Amino acid sequence: MKSLIRPQGVPYVRARVKTMPVMKKEIELEDGTKIWVRQASGMERLRITNIQGKAFRKMRHAGDPTDWTDEQNEEFAAMLDEMGGSMEDQIKEWVPACILDENIDPNMLTFEELNTILQFVRGDDEEGAVPFLSS
Repeated sequence: MKSLIRPQGVPYVRARVKTMPVMKKEIELEDGTKIWVRQASGMERLRITNIQGKAFRKMRHAGDPTDWTDEQNEEFAAMLDEMGGSMEDQIKEWVPACILDENIDPNMLTFEELNTILQFVRGDDEEGAVPFLSS
């Protein structure tokens, strides 16, 4: 680790952090066209991830999210919508930036195609999931 001095004269430590590579994947669209997409980087995900964290903290009173009622899930979804972290916001923010083929217009993709791409982009599908070490 290297100690540095900020412009204000306050020392801070710059730590070396192990980085995970951003994965890429070829996805086949409904018309048979194959496109390359990549996962969203940490910087790209930061805004919406923070919104999701704030929404979860506001729902602390509801307990474990796996035990939420339909009404609590709807309350959480509405909160995400209001805060700018909905699925629509994720698609608008991440999918266009993560399509690597320049000749693909995200506005011409079907909802199913957008959803498939989003699942990989945010790491939901098995190929894009973060590998956890097992003991």
